[in-house]
Amino acid sequence: MSLLKAEPPAPVRSPDELFALAHALEAEAATRYAELANQMEELNLPEVAAVFHHLVAEERGHAAHVEDWARGTIGTPPDPARIRWQPPETFDEEEARQIASSRLASAYRALSMAVRNEERAFALWTYIAAQAETPAIRAAAERMAGEELHHAALLRRARRHAYHAEREPVASAGRPSALARAAQAEAKLAAVLPALASGDEVLAPHSAELRRLGEAAAAMGREAAALAGDDRAAVPAGDAGQDRLQEVLRLSEQAAEAYLDAAEAGRDEDRVRRLQSLAKDAIARVAVLRRLTKMI
Repeated sequence: MSLLKAEPPAPVRSPDELFALAHALEAEAATRYAELANQMEELNLPEVAAVFHHLVAEERGHAAHVEDWARGTIGTPPDPARIRWQPPETFDEEEARQIASSRLASAYRALSMAVRNEERAFALWTYIAAQAETPAIRAAAERMAGEELHHAALLRRARRHAYHAEREPVASAGRPSALARAAQAEAKLAAVLPALASGDEVLAPHSAELRRLGEAAAAMGREAAALAGDDRAAVPAGDAGQDRLQEVLRLSEQAAEAYLDAAEAGRDEDRVRRLQSLAKDAIARVAVLRRLTKMI
């Protein structure tokens, strides 16, 4: 699962803090990719090193964009002193170590790691938007989330080219398609969430929000099934009443990941954009559910 293991520990409360956090994340990614580029050169893997050098340039470009945005909005460049807490990790240290120590490193593996890093950054900004206490912070965080999602889409495209160039093995034939998995998860959520809203005294104060999420899940499940071309994909299975909030959270993360997988495989740009929008909604739902788990 490529989403964050934990949500941000506190809301972002000012534009200064938001820009400082955004710039720090981009600069940190550039530094880590530069280290990996050097390590790939030491392993005599110039093609993989070139991928990481390209990622360094991309991340530095993103950091420069944040600097320009900050100057245009608050009149000053991002100030790291404005960051009040350590953000959840978006760069996969373990995967980076594995790549750095292996002669099996490839452009595909490098780009796969970069895609997952961007997806975690997207999730982080979606959580920050969900926690925002003012419309301005929410709008800025949503813009950052959209930019990270765009970066991930570009990297997925490059990863597809690397995949075909390296002729990596295809996924197992028996596994359901990404959209079928998303539709099934949404259908289960559409049954589970209203059951939690009406059958759990602890969650009773949040029943309206849980029902709203259930209605949204039903609609998203129907859309995912239609995009999959299989109405049966949306049929839920099992006893929804036995599921608890942690299971709902797990299903929501599964749906978000499935939408991202489906977007990666898409070729039609309109379809990809719709799948990315579904992914954004699914990750926003994860943020809401994480907030509920903290409240009860």
